Amino acid sequence: MKTMNKWMWAVTLLFGLASCEMKDEILGKDLMSGDTGLLSLNVETGKASRGTTDQVDQFPVVITGTDVDYTKKFDSYADLQAEEKVTLPVGTYTIEACSPGEFLSKMYEPFYGGKLENVKIEKGQTSEISVVCTMQNVKISIDLTEEFLATYDDWEFNVTDNKGHIETYTKSENGNTPAPVYWKMDESVETIYINGTAKTKGNETVTISGTARKSNLPDFEEGDDTSFIGGDELKIEFTPVKVEGSTPGILEEGIQITITLFNSEKNENVEIPVNPGTDGGDTEEPGTGEDSGDEGGETVSEPTISFPQSTYTLPADTTKNADATITAEAGLKSVKVKITGGNDKFATAVAGMFGGTEPFELIGNTQLSGIFSSMQISLPNTNDTKYVFPVGNFFSLLADDSFGPTTTVDGHIFEITVTDQNDKTVSGKLNVIVTE
Repeated sequence: MKTMNKWMWAVTLLFGLASCEMKDEILGKDLMSGDTGLLSLNVETGKASRGTTDQVDQFPVVITGTDVDYTKKFDSYADLQAEEKVTLPVGTYTIEACSPGEFLSKMYEPFYGGKLENVKIEKGQTSEISVVCTMQNVKISIDLTEEFLATYDDWEFNVTDNKGHIETYTKSENGNTPAPVYWKMDESVETIYINGTAKTKGNETVTISGTARKSNLPDFEEGDDTSFIGGDELKIEFTPVKVEGSTPGILEEGIQITITLFNSEKNENVEIPVNPGTDGGDTEEPGTGEDSGDEGGETVSEPTISFPQSTYTLPADTTKNADATITAEAGLKSVKVKITGGNDKFATAVAGMFGGTEPFELIGNTQLSGIFSSMQISLPNTNDTKYVFPVGNFFSLLADDSFGPTTTVDGHIFEITVTDQNDKTVSGKLNVIVTE
């Protein structure tokens, strides 16, 4: 028994020494007994207060050695300030600070973050360093002008990056002043798509349609970043226009979309020219009646994927529409779906049901036809120009007690990748979080 107790004690001690906190503590004591220097750190955002996410006193701070095995963490910048100057072993460090909480795909406040590398701590000296935290997400705000509100009695439109973010605006839910949203954008997002309809007070339906790209900026030069990145702020403005031919089906009514880009680094607003037609299919400039496609043929639009919303929470959203609407003017070549389980039980079920964790092809997949048929899901065919994948048909399965609530932040993830006959590819994803 004594031998066993000694063995158990030794194992416990070994695991304790292997833990990160114990390792830092022990290494810290050894290193702190040697040569040290001081760090005087200033953390700022460089902007006036906007909300809870830019209160720098609450920003957690991490100081990580790059050539010395030492890490110092502070739950908040206020805790660091309480020490006035931080004593560190001599070496080179990376310092990171950010808004408190998790950086989510969609937020209603900006998320700030900053990182400074190659910070030198020298023996007996004080290094005075500043970390400037900038906005890491992209702000999307909607401006329904007075003219728009006076002309239209109802509306519903989407703003999407076709990479998993989609925001739907309706008069009933958002009113006349929709709140801004902040998206954590994929680095590959180069286009913002806007589409929907509005009804005049005379009950006529008018199309809202347009795309915006950074490459359309007046001062855009070859080599400039074409992607929308953290710090960009997009203001999308809708104004009625009276131009014949501006909107299909409505000869005298139209809606002009104006997008202004504010870049926080340059501290300036620039208007981005908007192309009519969310997918390139409507290429006529208002009032010209001319086809802006290539000479000798019409421009074929790229494939698109759109969702009514990007995240669903079950059981609250069980009855909501969750159709993934896919368009491909050139015809479908491939539609692949990847389902990532938000907990271990469903992940195992997905692997068994679909033969693994890799994306599976819908077109021509006879093995899955039986499974999807039982779920009232039809499969697409080659050269189809439109297909609807009803993710909502999975909701009853996801909410089943046998699987339980999701345990990951993103929940169950449905990722769809579409390729058309011109080998143009687009992807989008939808998240389903189960709470009970």
